[in-house]
Amino acid sequence: MKQVFILRGLPGSGKSYYAQNLAEELSGADESQYFICSTDDYFVNEQGEYHFDKFKLSQYHNLNLARFINALAQGIELVIVDNTNIKKWEFIAYSQAAIALGYQVKEVIVGEVKDKSMQHLYAKRNSHNIPLKTISKMAYMFEW
Repeated sequence: MKQVFILRGLPGSGKSYYAQNLAEELSGADESQYFICSTDDYFVNEQGEYHFDKFKLSQYHNLNLARFINALAQGIELVIVDNTNIKKWEFIAYSQAAIALGYQVKEVIVGEVKDKSMQHLYAKRNSHNIPLKTISKMAYMFEW
């Protein structure tokens, strides 16, 4: 059965960790059987350092969507979208493409979006140094 998991959650909530563990568990750790699509990948330079550039965000989201569709077209059994996906419109194209290509789609919210104490934790542990104020704003804007 071909599956797509669309992960949603605040920065620092554990989406990337969840994605990797889910992929390994469902594929038997066979990397040829899964693909994880994260827009964050495009912000990593050749030295492996993450450098966010808000002016490239739209371009990189489009590149990630194209990479996702390519993975579906190749028939990869398990494809995971690892983005914040705060608003529904941010992932509807992923969902529609997956359904059109015969995939079962599951939306997974990782972490506790509205819990203020968890937002503090996420601000401390997110790997991109996103401040609490931004995380709290994202939580407020989160669409269920």
